[in-house]
Amino acid sequence: MDIQQIYKLYPTQRECLHHLEDIRWGDDPACPNCGSFNVTQFKNELRWHCNDENKSYSVLKDTIFEGTRLPLQKWFYAIHLMLSAKKGLSAMQLSRNLGVTWNTAWYTAMRIRCAMQDQSYILEGIIQSDSTYVGGKPRKTNIRSKDGKNKRGKGTKKEQIIGYVEQRPDGKVVAKRVNKDVETLELLQLLKKNVKIDKSVLITDEGKEYTQEFDKIIQRYMVKHKKEFSNHGINTNTIESFWAIIKRGITGQYHHLTKRYLPFYISEFAYRYNNRHNKNMFNELIDDSLKEDKCFIYMKPKKGVEAEICV
Repeated sequence: MDIQQIYKLYPTQRECLHHLEDIRWGDDPACPNCGSFNVTQFKNELRWHCNDENKSYSVLKDTIFEGTRLPLQKWFYAIHLMLSAKKGLSAMQLSRNLGVTWNTAWYTAMRIRCAMQDQSYILEGIIQSDSTYVGGKPRKTNIRSKDGKNKRGKGTKKEQIIGYVEQRPDGKVVAKRVNKDVETLELLQLLKKNVKIDKSVLITDEGKEYTQEFDKIIQRYMVKHKKEFSNHGINTNTIESFWAIIKRGITGQYHHLTKRYLPFYISEFAYRYNNRHNKNMFNELIDDSLKEDKCFIYMKPKKGVEAEICV
C-alpha cells in the first residue's frame, strides 16, 4: 500500500476509526473492559457506551493509539514511512514528514515499534548464528593494550546482540540483545526456543560462546573466519548482512540510542526483514497494533538514567 492509497481509503478520522473497528470487532463490537456486547454507539461522537458498566470508550482503548491526539491518518502515514525505510527513520525526519514536534514523532515511532515486536518465529533448515556488538568505537588514545591494538567487541562498552537466520531467500530472522557475559546455558535456551532442533543444521563462526554443548543437541558446522569467509558454501554471510543493516541504520539515522530501548530498535529491523516479501505488511501491522498484549512506551528517557550507546 502506498501513500496515495492511504489518503484515498482513509480520508478522515471517522474512516480510520471505522477501519480499526472492523479489524478489532467486526460485526460484534464489544467493551474492552468487561467484554460485554451490550453497547451503544454515540451518534455525534466517535465513541461507544457500555450499558453494563455505564462507561464510554473508543476502539483505541488498550492499543498503541490510546490517548493520542494525533489524527489516525497521520498514524497510518507514519506506519507506512517506517515500513518503507529499510535502514530506519529518525524521529527528526518523521517530525518533518508529519508536521509535528520531535517529542510527538518520537512517541509515535516508539509505539509503532511496540507493535513490531515479533519474535515468535520458529526457524528450521540451515540456520546461521552469529553475534555482533553495537555502540561507539573505542576512542584512539596514546595508551594501547599490551598487544598494541584498541579493544573491540567484548572489550568495550558495546551491547551484544545474538541472532539466528534461515539461509534461504525468504528466510526469517530472530535477534535479541544479551549480556556480554552471557552463559552457554542461556544461549542454548534461546536456540531451543526459536529453532527446530531435529530439523535444522547450525552454522556458526569460531566464537568461544559456541561450546561443545551445542554439538550435543544439534548438527553444527563452523567457519573459521581467521582463515576463510566461506567453506564450500558454508558461511555466515546472511546473518552478517542483517547486522550490516542494523549498524547502518543506527549510524545513518538514529546516531545514538540508549540500551534501554535497543530491543525495540532490533525488533523494528527484524520486523521489516521478516516481512520484506509481504505485500500486505501495512495491514498486518495495523492488525498487530490493536492487540492488547503489546507493551507501551509513554516516557521519554531521562538523561543519565541509562548509558547512551553512541555511534
